Amino acid sequence: VMERHYRYPVRQDFIEFPAGKIDPGEAPLATAKRELREEAGYVAGHWEHLGGIHVAIAYSNERIELYLARGLRHVGAKLDDDEFLDILHVTVPQALAWLREGRITDAKSVVGLLLLEKRLRGGA
Repeated sequence: VMERHYRYPVRQDFIEFPAGKIDPGEAPLATAKRELREEAGYVAGHWEHLGGIHVAIAYSNERIELYLARGLRHVGAKLDDDEFLDILHVTVPQALAWLREGRITDAKSVVGLLLLEKRLRGGA
């Protein structure tokens, strides 16, 4: 599951994985579960940590943890009042094609797709 999300700083839509900020005291996996549910309307039966990335070390200490969610079940989204996005049901080959074509440029989604591709091919 991916989403088309309008991002105000660059004034355009991006195709990306669901994500969000960690609430105070919240574990990264709990954040991933919450954001998948709130934004995409899904819960997952199995979660696997793919890795973590620092997004912009020159000016930020932000770290993003990346997870693979399997066994998805739709339960309905709970978007914020100012949040507008479209849910995309995309196969991994299609998402990788969009990555190669430059349609997916969001850093967390680029790295997440590459880690996902490696994992699905049997890599660590």
